[in-house]
Amino acid sequence: GTLDDWKRDVASYCSGNSRMLVAVSTAFAGMMLAYSGQESGGLNFVGDSSTGKTTALRAACSVYGGPEYMQRWRATSNGLEGLAALHNDTLLVLDELAQVDPREAGEIAYMLANGSGKARAGRTGSARARQSWRLLFLSAGEIGLAQHMQAGGKKAKAGQEVRLVEIPADAGRGFGLFETLHGQVGGAKLSALINEGCKRSYGIAAIEMLNAIAKEPEVIEQYLRQETAKFLALHLPADASGQAHRVCERLALIGLAGEYATNRGITGWQDGEAQSAAAYCFKA
Repeated sequence: GTLDDWKRDVASYCSGNSRMLVAVSTAFAGMMLAYSGQESGGLNFVGDSSTGKTTALRAACSVYGGPEYMQRWRATSNGLEGLAALHNDTLLVLDELAQVDPREAGEIAYMLANGSGKARAGRTGSARARQSWRLLFLSAGEIGLAQHMQAGGKKAKAGQEVRLVEIPADAGRGFGLFETLHGQVGGAKLSALINEGCKRSYGIAAIEMLNAIAKEPEVIEQYLRQETAKFLALHLPADASGQAHRVCERLALIGLAGEYATNRGITGWQDGEAQSAAAYCFKA
């Protein structure tokens, strides 16, 4: 589909819905990560099934591709290394955290955020090139990383939970993940509409974003540096921990990527909407 098709079929329904705005903005932020000076990292929407978590992930996928763009946690850590390398400087979307072995979950989250795989020997015994990447990843699950790890007898370290930041999927309005139903009779109907839109219109927004970024890399570096500082000054408490600082920086990048895409005519959202959604999810 055309960019106008995608705006109508997917992006328009994100308006007024903080989690949807953040999910799709994370897709744009993957392309800007290199200019931000930040490390790789992820967001995990946590909540009951049928809240609309997977719909948010599908909307994020639609920036880059069709339904098959979404991956599964079920892959082994070796398999995920290859997937991560393939998604360098973009977005890796992994549905359903519960599918990964709870004994490996923390290590995998750490590895994805660390940006490199394990060193391995080749067939001759010499060291093989270690796979590396820089990306953002999005996930969803009924329980968070720490709780999932507990099931495997593991305890989450603070660093692991900073690498995969948890956002409550339920927006608290009685419509699951949504705050605004766009004229539909419930969250399930809106989800169905968005899911259909994602099957019809996809892939064009990433091309438009890359074209915009390629024209002005220096502008983007300056924009991210200045605006991230403003976002932190507004939303990060003075006594915040280093971990909270890193989480706030990631959400700043996500919000600013959404604003940049909006400013370049890619989303059709209101000015300020993506940044407000990122701030709201930081405080959720």
